[in-house]
Amino acid sequence: MLPVSGAPVSGASMPGIVRPGQAQPPLGAGTVYGAVEPATLPERSRPRRLRPFSPMRIGMHGVSRTALQQIEVPGSSSGLMLGQDGNKVPVLVRMFRDEPTRLSLIGGLWAARVTVFRALAMGARVVVFTGQPTEWKGFGRWATGRDDRVAVMSGERAVTVGATATSPALLLYDVGLNGAQQPPALGPWQTQLTVLRQLTAYGFPPVQASNMVLMQRLAPNEAHAAASVLKLTDETVSLLQLLRDDMLAVLGGQADRYLWLNPTQIENTQFGAAHR
Repeated sequence: MLPVSGAPVSGASMPGIVRPGQAQPPLGAGTVYGAVEPATLPERSRPRRLRPFSPMRIGMHGVSRTALQQIEVPGSSSGLMLGQDGNKVPVLVRMFRDEPTRLSLIGGLWAARVTVFRALAMGARVVVFTGQPTEWKGFGRWATGRDDRVAVMSGERAVTVGATATSPALLLYDVGLNGAQQPPALGPWQTQLTVLRQLTAYGFPPVQASNMVLMQRLAPNEAHAAASVLKLTDETVSLLQLLRDDMLAVLGGQADRYLWLNPTQIENTQFGAAHR
């Protein structure tokens, strides 16, 4: 299972995707790479402003004790920040790793868009396989100001997407209750995200194959279906039915998490109010 940081609470090459080693155009003026909204980020996750070092003499290789004390080391946690838990602690998910990764999201389009938007901010290239391509039309251009960061495919296709630690790949499958009929062969820094807008027995295989499962609020029948496939406790089944529209449950890793996504002003404006 994937680790999650934060305190616990209970064969064809695809056009438009730049391969590693190819020259890449400069980042555009899209939302992700444009204005930053530091005021909307949790205080603990805002970039720290380091104080200037004490002057050093040219030729010296040592640093004074005073200068050393002025060095601040950021936290060791890394990953995609989904939101905050009930203690206001940022919750980060290792969405991209140096090994194949499979995730499932039981929820709606709103949560899927927020997740992809934040993955783009980490430098990811995204391929969306969907039966409703109009829902994702223009997403990449809006988010990044470029046309080579997001590719939208109608239905499932065989594609090849290069991935590195600094430019990982996210393959999102929003293709119905069954998930992907032919799951892709993944490599390092490649992640498959299966979106199930409703959980039924047809969706059990991708859920069981996931390293981590994200859930919006579930209907009673969905919660009990999740319990049967994930061996959930009665308490978890109850909590999954009580989540607010702007919340997610993260099941897997060292412990389950329940978090608020805390959408930014940009996300609210583009995707609308949180909903299932």
